[in-house]
Amino acid sequence: MDDPLALLEGGRVDGAFVTPETGLVGLTVWCPGGARRLVVGVGPRVAGVGWALREPAYRAASTHPLIAALKAHAVGRVVRSAHRDDDDALWIELGAERITARVRLFPAVHGEVRVLDEAGAVLLSWRGDATATPRSWDANAEHPGWEAAGEGLRAMSDALAGELRRAALAKALGALAKRLSKRAEAVEGDLGRLDDVERLQRVGRLLLAQGDRVARGAKRAVLEDWELGGTIEVVLDPAVGAKQQAAEYFRKARRIRAGERVMWERLEATTRALEAVRALKAEVDAEGEVLPAALRAWSERAEALGVAKGQMVASRGRAKAAPRRPYIEYVGAGGGKILVGRGAADNDRLTTKVARMHDLWMHARGYTGAHVVVPLLKGSQCPPELLVDAATLAVHHSDARGADFAEVTWAERRYVRKPKGSPAGRVVVDREKVLALGADPERLRRLLAARVEG
Repeated sequence: MDDPLALLEGGRVDGAFVTPETGLVGLTVWCPGGARRLVVGVGPRVAGVGWALREPAYRAASTHPLIAALKAHAVGRVVRSAHRDDDDALWIELGAERITARVRLFPAVHGEVRVLDEAGAVLLSWRGDATATPRSWDANAEHPGWEAAGEGLRAMSDALAGELRRAALAKALGALAKRLSKRAEAVEGDLGRLDDVERLQRVGRLLLAQGDRVARGAKRAVLEDWELGGTIEVVLDPAVGAKQQAAEYFRKARRIRAGERVMWERLEATTRALEAVRALKAEVDAEGEVLPAALRAWSERAEALGVAKGQMVASRGRAKAAPRRPYIEYVGAGGGKILVGRGAADNDRLTTKVARMHDLWMHARGYTGAHVVVPLLKGSQCPPELLVDAATLAVHHSDARGADFAEVTWAERRYVRKPKGSPAGRVVVDREKVLALGADPERLRRLLAARVEG
């Protein structure tokens, strides 16, 4: 059998899994010859394809969008066909009597997974962590044979995901330790105010005894300190009598004294928690292999100490170093990409920095709106359906949104110029063509549902 994927044909998809941190995606299929686990690395941390003996140790929950889509459209369905296309992407076509869904998996450092309906419309497009530094490790280059490559993928994914989750847990524990340290310092500061009790009571006694000598409306008073000798200056509220202010000094002293027991208890509890957090972080930071059982135990202890579950997962999509893309990406007819500028300045970046000279460029004619680019292979023509899809998005992302009819200007990127000193988003188009477009709500709904994450 030339294509190992053919072994899946006739089998039933029993489960799906993904390790988001590494980009490992898999399907468990019950085949005539027994269960097979197809694993595909779509990057950026693992790439390749093969058979794994077991599922990865670190998997996303069922609420993950890719898992939810695969469960809805693949799990429980029969594999009608499984093959590779000319671009080396894997296609799994599902359905008993007819094709009801398709899954496209592209194994590469910058790979992708798409879930499509029976008509080929993209229901979901998913890629690995865009904030990660891509790795050049490819399982199929390192291991001959699908069994060895698949186990290599799983093992590498587990090792990387374990380290990433350990690092995330250590970071969360470090943040918690910092918060507890600040809390302990604050409580110690409150305890330091206990020294004020004696002074407050003394001022209260002196003010009560000598209040008759203080002039009504005075803002300050100099009292004889019979207890320590000398004098003491007291700031007064001119609207309140001296004896009332003496009572206020006694009240402040009582309040501080009453909170003493609570403050000591809080300091003791905070100190114990801080010691426990530091001890757990020392275990997490210790060198050595990260075992899933140990990581689970650490995570449970961390949660009990106050670390939120979300903080213990490797960060995705929030890294400051990750460059912001100036466009929104959609998947159009035939799987073609459509890039839509996010704003005026982003339009300039998309058109002048991202688009290549042979790509297709679009804009809603006569309206303020987004620049739209359709990436094309050099020398190729844009398929008609993809052209209409891109034009539909150009109208939707413009002031013509909602109109029953609109025109869209399009040309090759080479014929679009940015005049020097012109406002953001302003360009000049030579050799423009115009596409007249009527409203197509169904097409628009399909495109908006095919927005790529990130």
